[in-house]
Amino acid sequence: MLQAGSGDCKQGRQVFVYVPGSRWENVQGTDHRLAAALARQVPVLWVDPPLPLNLAAGHGMNVLHGRTELSNVAPGITRLRSLSVPGFTRPILAMLANRFLGRAIRLTLRAMAATPVAVMVSAPTSGFPPRLAGRKILFVTDDWVAGAPMMGLSASLVRRTLRRNLRDADIAAAVSPHLAESLEAGFPGRQSAVVVLPNGCDIREETPLRVERSDNAALVGQLNERLDMDLLEAVNDAGVPILVIGPRTERDPQTGRRLDLFLASENVTWLGELPSTELGQHLATAGVGLTPYADTAFNRASFPLKTLDYLAAGIPVVATDLPAVRWLNTGLVAIGSGREEFANRVQQALARPHDPVAEEGRRHFAGLHTWDARATQLLQMLGARTSKQEA
Repeated sequence: MLQAGSGDCKQGRQVFVYVPGSRWENVQGTDHRLAAALARQVPVLWVDPPLPLNLAAGHGMNVLHGRTELSNVAPGITRLRSLSVPGFTRPILAMLANRFLGRAIRLTLRAMAATPVAVMVSAPTSGFPPRLAGRKILFVTDDWVAGAPMMGLSASLVRRTLRRNLRDADIAAAVSPHLAESLEAGFPGRQSAVVVLPNGCDIREETPLRVERSDNAALVGQLNERLDMDLLEAVNDAGVPILVIGPRTERDPQTGRRLDLFLASENVTWLGELPSTELGQHLATAGVGLTPYADTAFNRASFPLKTLDYLAAGIPVVATDLPAVRWLNTGLVAIGSGREEFANRVQQALARPHDPVAEEGRRHFAGLHTWDARATQLLQMLGARTSKQEA
């Protein structure tokens, strides 16, 4: 039975079907932010990864009320939750689960009297749900194959799924130029190039431009194996106060032990995960933002959200030398390699006098890379592709 909520997807309207790799209540990353920006231009149907029947109760779904559930989770965004068979990451069961998901989406769209303008998959182990209208878009948000162990996934399953999705997609996009190049080299045979759709940021109008900055270095985001703990420990050893905002998601025991010691330091204040409104308030008074990523294949293909978020708050940034930083092509981000250089860059940023004009310049630069701009880019690509095929 389909439980249809009031639904932001209005009758007779086209909707954008978004099939992410995370549930709506998970960490608000690339998928959540892009979906919110898309929803300002077109209604979005957000499709949670299916829940195994045996886990439904633990996630608040009542099996007796049916196999699907709809709710409005944000302006313009309707969330679809559905149930599936346990063990659906196994090859045969995965095919069945994908069919069940496709049917759940079709029933939902029928109940809304809506048609999909596009179906976008941005999950490492999800295929395109079958028998759905609209253009197929694959959005690769990280080097999923390299990151499979960190995510607790089978690298072979991720590779097979990625190869199939690249073959089936009308449009394939990657979050960074390095990742786009890697996909084209590692999975040859696509007739069209993998386009670059980078991460973006939100400019918070409520953030004051002229504030008294603290001598705190801010580190925002998930705390896990992606971080270069050597660099964080060097900043801590230099006596710099560090404000840490974000959840711990590490899997590696060694990383966990180092995080324990780091977060327990008297120089470090860890606030955990905060709502975006509170995050903005803390960044408004920080002295510098940190993007200390380890030099790994996974990180080289990434586009850290935090770098643009720092600039959007008007604060300087010290980051490791990632291809995404080079792509931004701005002197507003200082690059530090190695313990000593990274810590020195942080201290230099904190030592500079507060400059409201420089802060406004950082916010202006970030304003060129908003999520609204990314959503417009995606919809324009979709429109161009549609026009070309209909010509």
